[in-house]
Amino acid sequence: FVVNAQSLINISRKRLCKCASKETREAWNLAKKEIEKIDPEMAAVMVPNCIYRGFCPEFDRCCGYVNTEAYQKRLNEYRSIE
Repeated sequence: FVVNAQSLINISRKRLCKCASKETREAWNLAKKEIEKIDPEMAAVMVPNCIYRGFCPEFDRCCGYVNTEAYQKRLNEYRSIE
């Protein structure tokens, strides 16, 4: 399994989305935790698409996370990364 930084970001956008299966999110979060041990800055930008874009692009399948306070907090944290 060989990936570059952009691949990790792209995979995270889909696999950390709440529309992905629970098992998929759990597996990718484990991978993200391992990456965080060696590169915390990389792990910080491995976020679901709604955080990256600032809105949910899954119009007909939106899970509703974007309408929560937790989402707003996480979005603000992500946007404050320099």
